[in-house]
Amino acid sequence: MKNLFSVVLSGLALCASGLASAADIPLYPTGPAQDSSFVRFVDGGTKPVDVTSAGSKGRLSLDAANPASHFFPIAAGKPVSGTLTSGGAHQDVSATVQPGEFVSIVALDGTHAATVREKPDDFNALKASVALYNLDARCAAPTLKVSGRDIVLLDGVAAGQAKRRQVNPVTLAVQLVCGGQPVGQTLSLGTLVAGQRYTVFLVPAGAQSRIFFANDAVSR
Repeated sequence: MKNLFSVVLSGLALCASGLASAADIPLYPTGPAQDSSFVRFVDGGTKPVDVTSAGSKGRLSLDAANPASHFFPIAAGKPVSGTLTSGGAHQDVSATVQPGEFVSIVALDGTHAATVREKPDDFNALKASVALYNLDARCAAPTLKVSGRDIVLLDGVAAGQAKRRQVNPVTLAVQLVCGGQPVGQTLSLGTLVAGQRYTVFLVPAGAQSRIFFANDAVSR
């Protein structure tokens, strides 16, 4: 446990052991008849990001190789806050998460952070679940197509919103399309696993849009 670190958000201790190993953290009581709530941090910019908790000053680091933390269980209805630091710039962030809600706080270039909320109700042990989070308003009519095939995986996602669907657990690569035109290279999601959830993030990258993905794992 030499790599153990603690991320405490508004007095709630969240312990992890480095993003590379995605260490477990303890679950915290949320009160009678309440579902757990979850928060994660994502580096959607072009530089590494440090996330520092408002309470303990505990820190986790995100970069292109490990752009997203696991979802940390937290108590519902209580604000969590911290500071995102990237390239010497700082951005304070805060969110209150409702019971059963999954919140992603995404750091973008220009000391800007976006918050995306989901309340999943579509679990299927025989299917994988893939979402598109649209964080780039410049991409007109964003669409994810199955690479090499004229099959739409996800579309109709407004800026700042998310959309999710169930898919068969197969090897999958996707192509971003903006305004009817392919943008960037195809993105391989690897072989999807039944019962697991994945998110494709659409973010600005200079003059163009880009996509990357993360497994929506929950720390235990």
